[in-house]
Amino acid sequence: MNYKKLMEKYYPEMLETLKEFCAIPSVYDESTKSKEKPFGVQVDEALKFVGKIGEKLGFSVEYCDGYATELTIGSGDKMIGIFAHADVVPVTGKWDSDPFEAVVRDGNIYARGSSDDKGPLVAALYSTKALYEAGLIEDYKVRIVVGGDEERGSSCLQYYFETLKKPAPDYGFTPDSDFPLIYGEKGIVDFYPEIAVKIPNVKSIKGGVATNAVCDHVEIVMEYDEGFVTYLKNAHAPVKFEKNKIIFEGKSCHGSTPELGVNAALICLGYLGHFYKIEALDRLSKNLDDTSGKKFDCYTHSKLLGDSTFCVGMINYENEKLSFTVNFRYGETTNAQFIMEKFDKFFGSKSTMREPSPIVLYEPKSTLVKTLLKAYRKETHDRTAPLTTGGGTYAKHAPNTIAFGALFPGRVSTMHEPNELMPLEDFYLSSVIYARAIDLLGKKL
Repeated sequence: MNYKKLMEKYYPEMLETLKEFCAIPSVYDESTKSKEKPFGVQVDEALKFVGKIGEKLGFSVEYCDGYATELTIGSGDKMIGIFAHADVVPVTGKWDSDPFEAVVRDGNIYARGSSDDKGPLVAALYSTKALYEAGLIEDYKVRIVVGGDEERGSSCLQYYFETLKKPAPDYGFTPDSDFPLIYGEKGIVDFYPEIAVKIPNVKSIKGGVATNAVCDHVEIVMEYDEGFVTYLKNAHAPVKFEKNKIIFEGKSCHGSTPELGVNAALICLGYLGHFYKIEALDRLSKNLDDTSGKKFDCYTHSKLLGDSTFCVGMINYENEKLSFTVNFRYGETTNAQFIMEKFDKFFGSKSTMREPSPIVLYEPKSTLVKTLLKAYRKETHDRTAPLTTGGGTYAKHAPNTIAFGALFPGRVSTMHEPNELMPLEDFYLSSVIYARAIDLLGKKL
């Protein structure tokens, strides 16, 4: 079967669908959420858009109480599941074009969500449609579940399986990570340290937009202190001054690779701590810049999943209380509660913890891993070995499911960053790989 030829006729429609999809600013919005729209109006609009496209392509559609949109095609007792998400992280940093107006230039499509996860979702959707239209989905069904809250911890998929009691797939994948495939994912947990500290002249500090992205923008509201302003200018600090505000700038990146970012929160604390001689702030700034945890005695390593990572995502200070978020990712040999307690002991903080997101490990010789890997290698002729990751995907919540694309080896990820993009070449090739993968999995049922 020539899967590239199968998909080529869909390429123009796929691109137009992706442009429309990316135009929806589907960021979680506390102010507009309701029982019917649990993640706010924009996420709901994106989930409804998916349903509209699904109906157009011949899928049966179910809106799962606003938590997810379920698209099903084919029939039979056996099922292949594809799990993707419509929500995106907030926009941060400087963009070269409107993040919610998809622009094609230099062979790439630029928009928030283009690679995480709207592009891969659209590719998988049209792959399924193409197979069905060609009569290649027989005696089984393909179900695409599109959630609305992946970026905040996947409550959408938890609701789908635990509350709605939806069935697990026989085989599944989520197009929300790397090729060739991810057979292991670190555990992930957010914890929330608080420290009592008095910072002279400072009324408030606020920064960051998500726990799972490096904080790239911090605003200090303070009484004017000529000495501090002069100190910052002489030190060539990465700041700008606006009325009673001092704004620190960094560089955002995904919380699974915090070492690739520049953390504005830690820079801010460093300058405040040094100038005002506040040991607690100095301690945070000088140690949390080590994203592995070695400097503060919280480093862990596992043979299968690698090094631990710590990402400071959000920060807040008011009423002499400093609070921030730590996105901690770790291997199968680690206890998150124990690490949080060590963290608090080192920094003198008191922390609370969200429920950890589980570790994922699949046997590399399993049918699911071998079949997906075969599909990838047949279409690319690339022999890159399967991977483990610090990223967290729906594979943590969907049984019998593995993260499978759509970031190709050698590509630099722009997920959660300014100027997020997906190369059109990769967009189209991923649809070919997904078509082969679904067809091969169907033959294993």
